[in-house]
Amino acid sequence: MNTTAIKRKELPRFAQNFNVVLTIAMREIILAIKAPSRLFMALMWPVMIFGMFGSQLSQNMGINMGYNFSSFMLVGMLVNGLFMMVMQGLNSLVEDRENDFTQEIFVSPTSRYAILLGKIIGASFVGYICYFATIIVGLIVGATFTASQFWMLLLVSPLMCIAAGSLGMLIVGFIKSPATAGMITMMFAMVQMFLSGAMIPINNSTGVMAVISHAMPMTYCIDLARGLFYSGMPEYESTVMYAPTTNVIIIVAFTLVFFVAGTVNFVRTEKNK
Repeated sequence: MNTTAIKRKELPRFAQNFNVVLTIAMREIILAIKAPSRLFMALMWPVMIFGMFGSQLSQNMGINMGYNFSSFMLVGMLVNGLFMMVMQGLNSLVEDRENDFTQEIFVSPTSRYAILLGKIIGASFVGYICYFATIIVGLIVGATFTASQFWMLLLVSPLMCIAAGSLGMLIVGFIKSPATAGMITMMFAMVQMFLSGAMIPINNSTGVMAVISHAMPMTYCIDLARGLFYSGMPEYESTVMYAPTTNVIIIVAFTLVFFVAGTVNFVRTEKNK
């Protein structure tokens, strides 16, 4: 009888948190649909960065790489697009703080982590619009991949979204102005794009640049994606730095630390308003 009673008490709690995650995620998706600028950016980002800048790199530098440089960039830009859009989506936390929405939901008897996980899932909606737009642009500029490579990258993409969301949480937890949050997350996304190997190989980087590149969280997400993409291919040795298992361990570690630290700091900031 006692065991049954305990189970009955635990189930509603889990169901309640699940409902919170779903509700917050749907709210973020609806807000994204009502904000054409975000959807436009998700569609135009791969066109401008990958389609134009990436094509120039491929035609003038990639010809001497010994492998399809467009495919190399495609993997990096897929991860970069998810990171950028999810991090930008987390800026809504700062906007919600301005209109006191976060205070209203944080006083509810639900897990703070469920609320913020819902935010990350909702922000991933725009990220996946950018993701598939990047694939289309990649095919146009000459990138090639097999069906198995496509599904492998898609399979690990949720991990990239959660990693990006945890990093976004860590950043916005210290920011009070929506404008400042947008500027800093954009700047951080751009820095990672150039220093984490999204478009330019960093395997042979040394000195300070190597230290900075390896300090970027997105570096390990991109390296994991390339490790899966080039698995069993001759290009593996020249395009991948670490074994996929090593990258997964690093990604999970920093994701947990960033998510918990960002959540704790954000909730503390809300209480001290």
